[in-house]
Amino acid sequence: MKFSKTIMGVVTASTLLAAGASAADGERKFDGAYAGIEAGVDWTKLAGDVKRDRSLYYGGVIGFRRQMDNNMVYGLEGTFGDTGYNNNATGMKSEYEWSASLTLGQAFGSDGANLIYGKAGYVRTRFDPTSADGDAFNDNGWRFGGGYERALGESLSLRVGADYTTYGDDKNAWTTKAGLIARF
Repeated sequence: MKFSKTIMGVVTASTLLAAGASAADGERKFDGAYAGIEAGVDWTKLAGDVKRDRSLYYGGVIGFRRQMDNNMVYGLEGTFGDTGYNNNATGMKSEYEWSASLTLGQAFGSDGANLIYGKAGYVRTRFDPTSADGDAFNDNGWRFGGGYERALGESLSLRVGADYTTYGDDKNAWTTKAGLIARF
């Protein structure tokens, strides 16, 4: 937990320090610091699961992006949320997850208000037993995803996307999500 707090603190501080410099550029709709909320559907499968557990995902996102003159967009993004995994067959439920990802995308359209992006990063999920028996554990993995984002104005956008997370040893998850992002 201490490591995750450190990572989130560094991402937050970097984002806030860079926010002032990016706010002046009104033409680039995907440039600067941002934060938002996400919700969607998660399909997690741990070793021993007969089928994937389908549940509600919810969480927050914070990041920083830089949009270049050719409309290429790159950045760093962090998330914190809960997959909602709760499976009596495995005796486990998720408590929380956090991730840190690098993003790369391309803004397009006559108004430059569309972004298609991909991401790759590290994820850590905390699982707890559903009963008094069993031990809680953290599972580390890799996340790959992508999506589409549409700027609604200078500081607000909607996004949809999907992520694949692999923890190894026949443990993985698919998540589809939609979110509301505010740029500052």
